[in-house]
Amino acid sequence: MDRRNFIKNSIILSSGLGLSYCGSGTGQDKIKVVILGFDGVGWATVDPLIRKGKLPYLKKLRENSAWGDFKTIKPTKSNVVWTSIATGKTMLKHGIMDFSYLKKNGIKVPFTKSQRVEPALWQILSSYNKSSAVINWWVSHPPDKIKGVMLSDQFRRMAQNRVNRDALVKTVHPQSFYEKLEHLAQENKNYNKVISRTGLPDFFKIYNKTHPGKNAAKVPVLGIYKRLIKHDAMVESASRYLHENLDTDFFATYFRLPDITQHFITHFMDKEFKKKFKAAYKNGKMSPELEHEATEMVSELLLPIYSYMERVIKEYIESEKNKNTYFMIMSDHGFSFYDGGYNHYNLPDEMAAPDGIFLMHGPKVRNGKIPDVGVYDVAPTVLNIFDLPVGKNMDGKVLKSALKLNNRLRYKEYKMKKYGEGKINENFQKEDLEELKSIGYI
Repeated sequence: MDRRNFIKNSIILSSGLGLSYCGSGTGQDKIKVVILGFDGVGWATVDPLIRKGKLPYLKKLRENSAWGDFKTIKPTKSNVVWTSIATGKTMLKHGIMDFSYLKKNGIKVPFTKSQRVEPALWQILSSYNKSSAVINWWVSHPPDKIKGVMLSDQFRRMAQNRVNRDALVKTVHPQSFYEKLEHLAQENKNYNKVISRTGLPDFFKIYNKTHPGKNAAKVPVLGIYKRLIKHDAMVESASRYLHENLDTDFFATYFRLPDITQHFITHFMDKEFKKKFKAAYKNGKMSPELEHEATEMVSELLLPIYSYMERVIKEYIESEKNKNTYFMIMSDHGFSFYDGGYNHYNLPDEMAAPDGIFLMHGPKVRNGKIPDVGVYDVAPTVLNIFDLPVGKNMDGKVLKSALKLNNRLRYKEYKMKKYGEGKINENFQKEDLEELKSIGYI
């Protein structure tokens, strides 16, 4: 792109999209909503660390927020649940039913945004001329043509791989905005530098050291840890850049690392305890005390991951530009021990899906535990905070008990508006499937 076109596109971004850069002095008093999504976090593993004083900021935040056990759904699969969070609707309504499906020719492909048939929050907000920045949300490629900026869930992947530039810019809306993000790929491509910058553990190295004769590269999920940790580092950098440089009404970003780590974390538990624990399950003699001990052990192993999460949360909440902002911090599910291991899916039918976490913090939020909050409640609550009509066929409710707002409840039917879809990159569909197979999702 030549200099004249670059300047032209920059002008379009800062005016036509209604976005302003920091330093303009605009938008400080308007209501804003920020969603910080972290996959796979449950209070069961967070609470022990809070009690021990190891997550002091999260402890303080919970004391000054509305919070609760975030009721999730089965199948507890991230793309299904995060789409329900964004739409306020069941999978039968929004259309994302699983991680993948069979095409007519029998070829298995991942679900993409093209199969979603209900509008997401950012699309509804665009219809009211409200701007959004959305980063890395599940099932968001090709990115929606919203008022604002959207980085699809393929942005992190394509930016970390050598793909043709035409395919890469199509992971961003508006495509011209990619120019401002190009440098982030280079900054997050080196695994060792990412480990050093983030302070996250090098589980790959630790495993090889503590398991002589074994190779971390051959362990499910752990084998792709190096790639996935660079992806989350990329998301962190891109999210920070957009948050610092744009003034939007709505901001939502998603981090996958807590979930990924827990899919291999039991490899790092005390070996003798693991033998005792597995034997107890096998013999049907699992006691609550033994399960509690196992949870405490996993909790300690997750401390560096949760400390990283805590740092990210603190950075957004304490930002000077967030003076009149409602924060929603959430996770789609937790993890549970069962006779097949430690997981959140493929659980016995009689086991409920493990709850995630939910916190809401803001100027007119009532502090304290919310008795009933679930994945369908986010979308209607965000719309009510903005004093907009709630979707008539949304399956959730406005969390009125957690808010001191007097906004009147109104309802409206929102329909999905389809635009021309970009072509899906088949190479990255294959990588998606390989990743899902490694984790055991398909």
